[in-house]
Amino acid sequence: MMPDPAADHAHQQALALGFRTEVAQLCSEVQRRYPVDTAQVTQPETNFLELYAAAKRYAGQFQQQVEAFGQQVGFPAMSRPGNVKSLDRIVEKYQGADRVLPLDMLAGKVVVPDLQSMYEVALQVGDHFEVLAFRDRIRRPQKSGYRDLHFIVNVLGHFAELKIMHVFFDEVDAYEHRLYELRRGLEIRAQPVSLGGPEPYPVLGSVEPLVLDTLEDTSRELFGKAWQMVLEREVGAGTLVRHYLLGEVPVKLEQAPGQGVALVAFDPLRGGFMADARYYTAIKRGDRDTVREISAEEFARQVARLQQPES
Repeated sequence: MMPDPAADHAHQQALALGFRTEVAQLCSEVQRRYPVDTAQVTQPETNFLELYAAAKRYAGQFQQQVEAFGQQVGFPAMSRPGNVKSLDRIVEKYQGADRVLPLDMLAGKVVVPDLQSMYEVALQVGDHFEVLAFRDRIRRPQKSGYRDLHFIVNVLGHFAELKIMHVFFDEVDAYEHRLYELRRGLEIRAQPVSLGGPEPYPVLGSVEPLVLDTLEDTSRELFGKAWQMVLEREVGAGTLVRHYLLGEVPVKLEQAPGQGVALVAFDPLRGGFMADARYYTAIKRGDRDTVREISAEEFARQVARLQQPES
């Protein structure tokens, strides 16, 4: 096999990120198979209304292709809700001098539970679609921290997006998208103003820069923690068990990567043992009386004390 510097770099970068050797090898194979980067591809159509019409025309076929691919690889696969990106979003992006049309008018995703499966599925994309370009956004995440394996495929002359996603990022993305919509609303609310001179013109209100920066920071934190969950699952991190005292309420909390949070609390004011996510929120915020971490033995003593009938 001829040397491939890009594939070799992908292998070394994957190992540096903590990938297992076999996953790093798959990462290298995917990069070798799909060498063209997504930045090198643009929509062949130049009119956004005709692009929208083409996307509507091919949406059904693309959806069938995506779902059939999911059945073939054995993982959930679906196209974008509503099939086609809204016309408002196309017009919004079709701004400025370059007037670049989006490549995700049609978009689909395959959702998998681990890194090895992501790269194994990626190797099969070219057997079911005409792949035009690829970017490993696991190794090269977006500025927000979002990660996936990103393909541009050809659907009868219309270019579409196909993503291979880890289930943790898919779930987080559903929440983060609401933050994205808030950010986008702030950024586009003010219409561009033509100016005659170099003096700055106000574009954001008094607190809006604070809100915009905070939303961006929150998105990065969400995706950063999702990536940590991915890595913890890869190395088989075990369940974390902690005990707390919330005022007079002893709480036992268990948390495992990708398994959510389980807890039990003994709250005599609410009738004894309880399972309620609000205890978790109170622990994280420290906003319910005094929150103090205690030992398992102290948890048992506190429960026993509260269970004793009053004399």
